Amino acid sequence: MAVPWNSMGMLPSDADHDKFVVGPYDDSRYTASSPGLSYIRHPSSQPTNSTARLIPQPLLSPPIARVSHGPRSPSSPASFQALNSPSSPGFPLSPFYPPSPGPLQRGQFPNSPTSDGFSSPPMSGATVATDPRLSTKASNMMETVLETPYFDTPPHTPGSWGDASRGTDNLDATEATLSNGWRPWWLRRRVTSIFIGASIMLAVIGEVVMWWLSNNEVDSSLEGLWTFGPVVVVSIMAILWARVEAQALLYMPWIVLDRRPTTVDETRRKQAHRTILLDYPSLGSFQALTKAFRNRHHLVVASIVIKLLLRAQIVLSTAVFHAEIHVDSSTRLRARLGVLHAMVGIFLIISGVLLPMLYHAPSPRGIAPRDPTSPAGTAALLTSSQQFLSRLSGTGHADMNAVAGRLAGSWYTTELTQPGRRPEEMFQLRQHGGGSGALGMNPSNRPEEATGTYQPWTQATRTKLISIATSVALIVGICVIYNLKGNENGLEVDDSIFIVWTCLPTIVFAALAVFWTRIDIDNRRLAPFLKLTNSKCRFRESLGLTYMNEFGLHTAGKAMKNQDWAVFLAKCTSILGWLMPIFTAGLFAVAQMAQRADLELRPESQFVSTTKSLSTAIDSDLIENVLLRETPKYPRWTWEDVALPAVSLVDHPREWPLPNTELVATVPSLRGKLTCETISLYGGEGVDWQCVPLGGSTKQPICGSDQSRTALVASSCSQLSSKYSLKYIWGSCSDDGMISIMMCNQSVVEVDVLTTFRTEDLYINLNAIPIVNASSETPSDVTADITSAYEALDNVGADNKTMNGLDAFFRTLVLSRLQTTLERIAMPERQNSVSQAIRQLHGILAAQAINSDLIRRPLSSKLRARDDSPTDIPASVDYVLPRLMQGSVQTFVLIGLLGFTLAFGLLSLRTASRGTLPKSPGSIAAQASLLADSTLWWRLPDGAEWMEDDDLARCLRRRTFHLGWSKGAAGTRSYGIGIVQDEGKAARPPMVSQTSADKSGGLVPGRYISMAPGVYSYGDVATYEKS
Repeated sequence: MAVPWNSMGMLPSDADHDKFVVGPYDDSRYTASSPGLSYIRHPSSQPTNSTARLIPQPLLSPPIARVSHGPRSPSSPASFQALNSPSSPGFPLSPFYPPSPGPLQRGQFPNSPTSDGFSSPPMSGATVATDPRLSTKASNMMETVLETPYFDTPPHTPGSWGDASRGTDNLDATEATLSNGWRPWWLRRRVTSIFIGASIMLAVIGEVVMWWLSNNEVDSSLEGLWTFGPVVVVSIMAILWARVEAQALLYMPWIVLDRRPTTVDETRRKQAHRTILLDYPSLGSFQALTKAFRNRHHLVVASIVIKLLLRAQIVLSTAVFHAEIHVDSSTRLRARLGVLHAMVGIFLIISGVLLPMLYHAPSPRGIAPRDPTSPAGTAALLTSSQQFLSRLSGTGHADMNAVAGRLAGSWYTTELTQPGRRPEEMFQLRQHGGGSGALGMNPSNRPEEATGTYQPWTQATRTKLISIATSVALIVGICVIYNLKGNENGLEVDDSIFIVWTCLPTIVFAALAVFWTRIDIDNRRLAPFLKLTNSKCRFRESLGLTYMNEFGLHTAGKAMKNQDWAVFLAKCTSILGWLMPIFTAGLFAVAQMAQRADLELRPESQFVSTTKSLSTAIDSDLIENVLLRETPKYPRWTWEDVALPAVSLVDHPREWPLPNTELVATVPSLRGKLTCETISLYGGEGVDWQCVPLGGSTKQPICGSDQSRTALVASSCSQLSSKYSLKYIWGSCSDDGMISIMMCNQSVVEVDVLTTFRTEDLYINLNAIPIVNASSETPSDVTADITSAYEALDNVGADNKTMNGLDAFFRTLVLSRLQTTLERIAMPERQNSVSQAIRQLHGILAAQAINSDLIRRPLSSKLRARDDSPTDIPASVDYVLPRLMQGSVQTFVLIGLLGFTLAFGLLSLRTASRGTLPKSPGSIAAQASLLADSTLWWRLPDGAEWMEDDDLARCLRRRTFHLGWSKGAAGTRSYGIGIVQDEGKAARPPMVSQTSADKSGGLVPGRYISMAPGVYSYGDVATYEKS
């Protein structure tokens, strides 16, 4: 394997390998007359025949990497490999970067330390002028490289003096298996299992709630819990799932790169455009879903589908419960069971979509040595991927089309090898096939302008203006609706679209939250790179900074700490945006608004007197429906003991008659009346009286010989006054019993009845019984013998032997729904209840007799034209119209949230990130192209891929970074992320002779930074011993 960039072997100037040519290996190029390019050696004051270790001079600047074909080692022609070869493990050689020394040189000329390319122990010995090995071809080129010394490792380490194992090109590196590596926490199987369990549990809870609601009323005291509970639960689940989706989008390329393919289909999935060129976070949801479906990236497809389903659940959850405000100001909660069924179905779909994620989850052994989220994380993982980086050299300023052209047709995997030197395990991105794209050659003539310009639509000023305008429009719209209609009579909306009005605000605010979330994502992913383009930043403010893999509140706090106000404002706006759908759950409530309309009823019939018998006016069916049934069924225009005239609704507007409304009118009606006087006979008195039964002609005793009780209606009794035409006699026939006699006269009276009709058909509404105004009673001109209708009762109970002693009237009274029993007939204390039942039965029979054709006659048009015709009856309709009422609390909360987003939008115009990038930096290849020509690699220690961000920050804490054009030591210019200021450099220690060094005890003052893995220190060391 090629030596690290920070190893430089120094060869003697008079050696056979004094000249290292660029190109394929050829012995002729090493002859004295060879015109090939030569590598300039720094002079050494150590004698040629000296056996002491050579202490090379320290480096300040990294060797300039140039793409070239040449031998990996001048002493080993067989080791040559072309750089275009997929298996080429080393970085391209350069004139200032000699290949690793051969076996004969390692013991004599040690390599520089591998912890950093700038570190090398100071050289002692003779000056340049006295060095016998000084080449006559020496120039000042190396002086541009060796400006000042830089000591990055302690002098007494194996790497400072050169370790044979660390300087060796190990071509047969052993491939190892990654264990205990890093993997995304939210993509683990246990997290997926938790979401599956939560989805199934919520579906079961939904079914239980539906069963409970079908059998119980919702407690209105818990209105807030039922209204906001479902949307809060679903929103929390969506927030947690956003972490799963973010990690799936971010780390899908690394997950695919893990493991070598075993089939052709797996090889296709590891092509560059499906792995290292992927940039899912920069795509919208539907774009990412389409691309992931084509690439068969199941984790991304499932995460986006579930995100869309959860957003649909947020909309539906706001429509499950709604408040219903009644006319009496009482509030009832109503549940839409159809919406609840839909939510249960979606939860089951989510649990089904989650199942494949258990299979496609990242391997438990990990996908990489460390977290690649930050730019420094990606750079650390690519430190050993020299061949991949060399392919992208010179593409920092280019757009993604140029980068993709370099990688066209290639496919990659990540690989862990054991090179037989420190670090013990090396992680790298390995190309296994394809990749014939051109490499960047000499970039000295490159124009200083980016060939690509990347600025997503979310970063445009127009987008911010749209956000501000939307906030203003929603604030104005909510206020106008609330002030005009929402707080008074409500909004007149058709019943069938109430659910649309309930869900519509949620859809609007959810769409706005998605819009703000897209802006927030782009701000967070571009923030570290845009900071580098605008200013020179420290490590923690740029390369070590990321806002992508964390919760929103943590992002807001970190952005405020780092003064990334664009990120802070975008994140706060996004958080407020997702709070708005929660408060739309109770924004509109269905209220019942009481309304009244004044109408008129026109009489369509009149009542006339008759002398005919009314026995035919009542039949057995009518008796059954009106008297004998527990729930009576009255003929139209009658109710109990009143008969109403037939009426019709006078001309009215087209919307009348309204369904489900009631018409109330005071209607002049007729009823039969008994004017009575009651007497009581005690101690067997009256048992032997003789009376003429009603409808009969001969007298008969009140009590027969076999009767224990008596009950009859008589027209006359010799012992009673004749001024009453009806005698109702009932009581006990025993010697100590009591007989009651109620003497009555019948008549027909007119009364006003407050009647409620159904508006659509003008039937009497029995749920609101007619109320007779007794004070309005007046004698009627209609006369009729109501008692003649008693003859229709002759067959009622005639075969009932228990009714012995009762005539047809009293048998009907006992068998009717009027709650008069045989026992009450003989009980003295029940006299009043029996007399009241007699009046009621007579009134019912009178109402049905009056309702017959013998008395009720249609009102002709001629009679209607007469002055004495019945006048129209005033009526009114008290009805309820459902209206949408706007909740005050939710309205003010939404206005407040929109006000904050408006303020944040205005501030974002001042704090927007300036600068542009040549490409979207989301993909692995894009970040690698920005780092391919960077001097960052020379500051990263070996094993950087195993270091955490805190350790990298300690290594690079004194460096300042910038993204832009920079000039190398050889005058070439490159675009990318580079170190523009290094506070760790120190003045080069003076070169002393070997003799003076020996006299001084071998102590040389200097300054060093330790970058050994796990040990990081910085400070001045007065002297260190060289040996």
